[in-house]
Parts: sequence; structure tokens; C-alpha cells
Amino acid sequence: MEEKELNQRLHEMFKEMLLVLESTKQGFLAENQTPLKEAETRLTRILTSNLPFTEELIKRETKDEVEKKYLNLLPHLQLMAVTIRNLINEEKKKIESSHLLTDKAVNEIKELFTLMQTQFDDTADYILTRNPHLRMHIRTGMESLFDRADDYATEHQVRLIAGVCMPKASYLYLAIVDCIKDVSRELASFAEKL
Repeated sequence: MEEKELNQRLHEMFKEMLLVLESTKQGFLAENQTPLKEAETRLTRILTSNLPFTEELIKRETKDEVEKKYLNLLPHLQLMAVTIRNLINEEKKKIESSHLLTDKAVNEIKELFTLMQTQFDDTADYILTRNPHLRMHIRTGMESLFDRADDYATEHQVRLIAGVCMPKASYLYLAIVDCIKDVSRELASFAEKL
């Protein structure tokens, strides 16, 4: 396999994943299951369309360096997919539970989503360009997202103690924030290994 072919495959996968993330964000903001189901369907389609290619590579007795590189990236791709699926599931639970988050909590999650999407977009560009500044930006994007998420979690504890947030809504908020952090971490790890 040629590296250009691998890069194109990964780039297309990441561009599709950006659509998954946008539907996931829209489902959260609108408290609507339909975009979440669309995101889930698209995610499944991305995974199943790449499965035969991956299985074929794994079966080969001899692999060239590009194929080994792809298989080395596979755990990060799989963990990204798992954490995005977890994010969708947490959002579904939030909608099904009818627990409302405060406007502040919704805006915080919206901001974290935007940071994650930017990091995802940078990673898609990095796949094709290998620009070291982009790779650094992906890492600093994760660090910035983590700092904000940690600040928001601390502020959230204060809201919980003050009785502004209910424990069940608090759990859902923290679960969504943790999923976003997990995706961000995998993006940074993926870029480092690429």
C-alpha cells in the first residue's frame, strides 16, 4: 500500500467523523434523538466500510511499512470510535431522562464540542500535510480543552453543592464532558503516532 492511499483513506474517515460530531452536537443542543441516530448510523457505516480493508491487512503474512503504520494507528481509531459512541449514548440518556442542564452547563458543553471539532479538523488536515505546527496545535488543543473541562467541572461542583444542579443531571453532564475529553486525548495520541 502506498502512503498517499493510506493518508487519503484516513482523511476521508476523519471528514466523515466530523459530520458524526456535528450531528451529535446538534442532537445535544436540540435535545433531539434524530440527529443522534443519524450520527450513530453514520459512525456504524464508517466502521463497517473500513472493516474489510483492515481485516485484509491483518490477514496478510507480510506487511509493508505503511500497512504496519496503519495497523499501529488502529487502536487509537477504535478508541475514538468507542468514545464517540459513548458520547452519543450519554446524550441519548440525557434526552430520555428529561433532566435539564442549566444554560451554563449547556454552553460549557457546546464550547468543549467546538474545541474538539477544531482539534478533529486539524487532525484531518495533519493527515495530509504532516505540518508540525498542526501537530503541535492538536496537542495544545487537547491541553486547552482539558483545562477548560477541569475548570467547568470545578464550577459544576459548586453549582451542585449550591443546589442549582440535581445529582442525576450532574452525572449526565460529567459523563458527556468526560467523553469529549476522551475523544480529544485519542486525537492527540493519534497525531503523535502518525
